[in-house]
Amino acid sequence: MSGIGIIVNPKHVSTHRAYFALVTGLNSSGIDYRTMSTTPVRSGRWQAEQLLDWGAASIIILGGDGTIRAAAPILAEAGVLTFIVPTGTANVLSRHLGFSSARQAIDHCIETVQQLSSSPTALGQSQERLVPVNTAEVRDAAGQWSQQAFLSLAGVGGDARAVAHHHLAPGLLGYMLGAGRALFAADLSAVTEREDPPRREPKRIWSLMASKAARPAGPVTVFPDADIAGREFSVLTVGPLPRRIAARLRAWRGIAAACLRGTPSDHRLMHYRRATSASIELTEPAPAQLDGDLIGDCLGLRVNAGEHRLRVSAPAS
Repeated sequence: MSGIGIIVNPKHVSTHRAYFALVTGLNSSGIDYRTMSTTPVRSGRWQAEQLLDWGAASIIILGGDGTIRAAAPILAEAGVLTFIVPTGTANVLSRHLGFSSARQAIDHCIETVQQLSSSPTALGQSQERLVPVNTAEVRDAAGQWSQQAFLSLAGVGGDARAVAHHHLAPGLLGYMLGAGRALFAADLSAVTEREDPPRREPKRIWSLMASKAARPAGPVTVFPDADIAGREFSVLTVGPLPRRIAARLRAWRGIAAACLRGTPSDHRLMHYRRATSASIELTEPAPAQLDGDLIGDCLGLRVNAGEHRLRVSAPAS
């Protein structure tokens, strides 16, 4: 097996500890590797290109969902096997692939790389998951369209407002506080894609999300039918929510209870469908997020299931 490329997001202290443990194992096994760190300007895509040009046969990513999202289009197009060591905050993709900790992921990396070094066709106690790299077309507040990639979740409105406020505290606590504030955010006035018949008049909603992750925000299942490696999204429209505070609190209690029972679609304000695409047009700009990264205010969002797939090494089921 040729050399290993390593992409490191140095933002978190946990990344430095994980990197030390990883390279200690690689050095003891005599594995050749090259490391590149991300920066605020170059968040993973450029590093992936440089490591592939160097000749990396596989890539290990130490970081969160944002780092993986940045590198994924290049790695999927190249068809190289990718390893993930989760050192971000939410780590949605790695959790849905079966990794419970960075330590488990490091052990998996070292063991699998050792096996591939001796026999390139042997993956031992691992399996290869093909994760679609989906596309999102975003119309910003100025009316300009751009395209980005994402893997697990895209959203506009309330869920993106939760991401926007996560800076209130470090780590998951920040996301929890942001979510608490977002629960009382005003509904959007939007035109959403409908199946039959198409509807063009604006309506009030709290959020639109397209997910391939069953549990995008902690242990609670919000998208029971979602599959991280599946073709279709689970598309969820939430709302319209009551304007009065007391009524809205009752609505959120009911939604939370339905999610905890594992039947969120039972609640009248949770509208699900399965599709390979979804779109929304807004009458006023509202925040949008991709894989937990705030991408700014937008006037429109179109998401499509990806054609390219990222080859990810994961624990055997």
